[in-house]
Amino acid sequence: MADPQKEKERIAAELMRTRTALSDQSLLVRQNLDIGRHLSDSLRSHSWGWISLAAIFGWLLSRLPARKKKIYIHTQDSQKAKNPSIGLLGQAWKGIWSIARPVITAYLTKKIAAKAKVIGARD
Repeated sequence: MADPQKEKERIAAELMRTRTALSDQSLLVRQNLDIGRHLSDSLRSHSWGWISLAAIFGWLLSRLPARKKKIYIHTQDSQKAKNPSIGLLGQAWKGIWSIARPVITAYLTKKIAAKAKVIGARD
């Protein structure tokens, strides 16, 4: 049978060779995926093409229509015309709803939680 010390040395040497090969391969992958270097090389070797492309792109952008900003002016008259029930009845409904909404939400939340607990207990 082989000596354990020689076996350890063989495994260590093989590990070192594998690590070196992996390091070389990762360096090649890193160089191939270096987009900045590829772009820089392309700009240097094909400068007229890049300049032409930039000029065409700029010309196309200049032909786009200007964005118009819409400004809406709300006056009290237009608010009343839009919402005629804002009078006394509307104010009362707003007050009742502002109190009733949290109560309804709490009630429904409690019911849904109780349903979920029952369904969870069955499973």
